[in-house]
Amino acid sequence: MRDRPGRIIRSISACGASILAALFLTGCGTTPEVTSYVNPVSGRRTDVVAQNLLDAPGNNREMIWLNAYRDFSDRFHYKYYLEVIYGARQDAGYLEISPGRSLILTVDNQELNFAGLGSLSKDTDKGALFETARYEASSDDIHRIAAARRVTVQVRGRQGLITREFGPENFEKFRKFAQQTDDENL
Repeated sequence: MRDRPGRIIRSISACGASILAALFLTGCGTTPEVTSYVNPVSGRRTDVVAQNLLDAPGNNREMIWLNAYRDFSDRFHYKYYLEVIYGARQDAGYLEISPGRSLILTVDNQELNFAGLGSLSKDTDKGALFETARYEASSDDIHRIAAARRVTVQVRGRQGLITREFGPENFEKFRKFAQQTDDENL
């Protein structure tokens, strides 16, 4: 009886060590291409393709990410979004993504124009600038991108135009995102 607090502390320590070990082992794995989040309050689910950097060899001044989201309003109704994140060194400045048709994707020589509200947020982190814009897309748009052989992305801002090409890893992420959509609709 006297050692009861000690046993409780040891069992809590053992449980904590198990949780830390599980987190460590999980952190050593690869990040899935498509991640799902569920809002604990509303129960709404969002599927995400994130960290989809469109690489430009030799360019370390500006970066573009093109991410995709599927946001559920309920179990059977959802909307797709494309998110552009522009990142740059401070000397390059913000792109100042324009409202309206500021995202142009050329998918196998067919131009897709996306309109949005422009820059939704601007942040700085460790000497780098970031701005984010979001565009509504259709299921057909997502599937065209996923099935394409060539995708060119252009982001138009008040301070210029950035152009990037999809690489193999970008196609793979969009294919997995589209595949998850198809699997759930069967």
